[in-house]
Amino acid sequence: MLFHVSVDVDYAGLGDRRDAILRQEWEKTRDLIAAGVILGAWRKANGRGVIEVWDCLSNEALKNLLTSLPLSPWLQNIDIEPLTEHPLFPGGRLGTN
Repeated sequence: MLFHVSVDVDYAGLGDRRDAILRQEWEKTRDLIAAGVILGAWRKANGRGVIEVWDCLSNEALKNLLTSLPLSPWLQNIDIEPLTEHPLFPGGRLGTN
């Protein structure tokens, strides 16, 4: 199941551990991308977080993965929306009809 995940990150709260935590986060993110779990990611223009599309078996699986992230304690304003296919855009692709 696909999920739209929007989070803000309390970067100031990372303090002097910021670089180490962000490095760990990127390593975990690369693993999730390689596994086909994170399908796309965008930084928010306000610089406060990210928007991603995740492919997980269930809400519980998504929750478990999100809480396993190194940045998890600093994630705020988490908004998760399950996604379903749009009838005009099979597979989410534009211009394929």
